[in-house]
This record gives sequence, structure tokens and C-alpha cells, in this order.
Amino acid sequence: MAEKLIDDGLALLDHLAARVTASAVTGLGGGAAFATYKGYPIPKTSLSASLSCALVSTACFSMERLAFGVITRGAEQLSNDDNSDSSAIKSTTHSNNVVYASHALGGFFGGGIAGFLFQGHPFAGAFLLTPLMLCAGTMELKVEEYRTERLRQFVQDDNGRNS
Repeated sequence: MAEKLIDDGLALLDHLAARVTASAVTGLGGGAAFATYKGYPIPKTSLSASLSCALVSTACFSMERLAFGVITRGAEQLSNDDNSDSSAIKSTTHSNNVVYASHALGGFFGGGIAGFLFQGHPFAGAFLLTPLMLCAGTMELKVEEYRTERLRQFVQDDNGRNS
């Protein structure tokens, strides 16, 4: 039981770290481009933009993971009450809906936190970051779909060679 809890925690940390690192690297490049365009000092501006992107993505993706956990736990408890065959069929549709819902909630609540911290206007941050988080959710689903398709192709190729 404790090992599963530790494994789940490490998987969550890995999920967050990958997204925050990608955001920080994006901020580093965007900050360098902005500094070059405006004539500002490149190291200071790019590091500042990178840190800002990392803080915002930490707020948004932490809230997204929290929302994902709450939604999936609730769905598990509801599906335990309903043991019909149709619930298994709906699981793929639910997974896409859960990803979109958790990213929307993460963008709203994380954007509210970031908007309050950076500008003092939580709704401005929420309205800005919710569509961006929905785009991130769409990209996550596309990447997962691509991975599944490639894995299926590898298995088919491997079965074709072995027979």
C-alpha cells in the first residue's frame, strides 16, 4: 500500500516536472527573443521570463493534477455503484472528457492564482490561461493517441516478423 502511494506520488511529480520544464524552456526562448527585439539585456530578461513561465505553469499544472485526481476519484466511486457493461464502454470517452475538464479547471484556478500574484486580478489570469490549458490538454491527448498508434504498429510489425 505504501509503495503504491509512493509510486503514485513520483508519477505525479514526474508529470508536473516535465510540463514545468517545457514551460521554463519556452519562456527562456521567448524571453531571449523579446530581449533581442527590445534591446534589453538578454540573460536577465530571458531568465526572468523563464522563471515567470515556470511559476505560472506550476500553478496551472498543480491545479490540473488536483482536479484530475478529484474527478477520477469521483468517477471511480460512481462506477463502483454502477457495475453495468456500458460503463466500460464509456471509459474512453470519459478519459478525454476528464482530461479536458481537469485542464479547464487547472487553467481557471491556476490562472486565478497567477493573475492574483502577478497583476492583482485573478479573473484576468483565469480567462487568459484557461484556453491555453485546454490547448495543452488537446496536445496531451494527441501525443497519447500517437503513442498508442505507434505502439500498435510496433506490435503488428513484431508479430509479422515472428510468424
